[in-house]
Amino acid sequence: TKFFAATALCALSALSEDPMMLDDACLLGDDACGLELLQRRAGVARTAGVAEDALDTSPGVSGCVEGVLSGDWLNQDALGFITVNVRLHVYPPGPDSAYCDSINADLIMPSYLGAPVHYNVTFLDPVANSTYKVKYYNSLANPPYYHEGTFDPATGTLTEDLGMLNGETPLPPIAGASTSILTFKRVST
Repeated sequence: TKFFAATALCALSALSEDPMMLDDACLLGDDACGLELLQRRAGVARTAGVAEDALDTSPGVSGCVEGVLSGDWLNQDALGFITVNVRLHVYPPGPDSAYCDSINADLIMPSYLGAPVHYNVTFLDPVANSTYKVKYYNSLANPPYYHEGTFDPATGTLTEDLGMLNGETPLPPIAGASTSILTFKRVST
């Protein structure tokens, strides 16, 4: 597999002037390669004046970049509460999807804190140091809302900020919590 990963990275580097043509450059599960391809595609689209929604978002590693988040994530001692573990299950993109603009996820907490929360997860603009802004949208709530977070492929960390609503409204602190940010580490793919 190291040979194939090296080959994919070489292909990505060699064809960096046209990343829109690299649909099969990354291996399934190679998060760093997929995110590098996403960055290059976004850069080309911005340079060319193409809207982001015009990017190739067909299913698969190359088209559904959010697919790199697929798997189970865990935040131990969530929000600073010892022994409170919160899980995030991110479903893989569907193989028969004609268009991928988000993927589904469930936030699973201890039952005494409430029922699981369903999200549609989307990458937003990249931020500093190859970290990506992530949007967790709950369309089932009344009214629908979203929280933002980040994904850092270098550290394998995924966050969700429960302290902000819809990107602009600060929420009151959670009683007894030392933070409003869930910090997840991947436990399985």
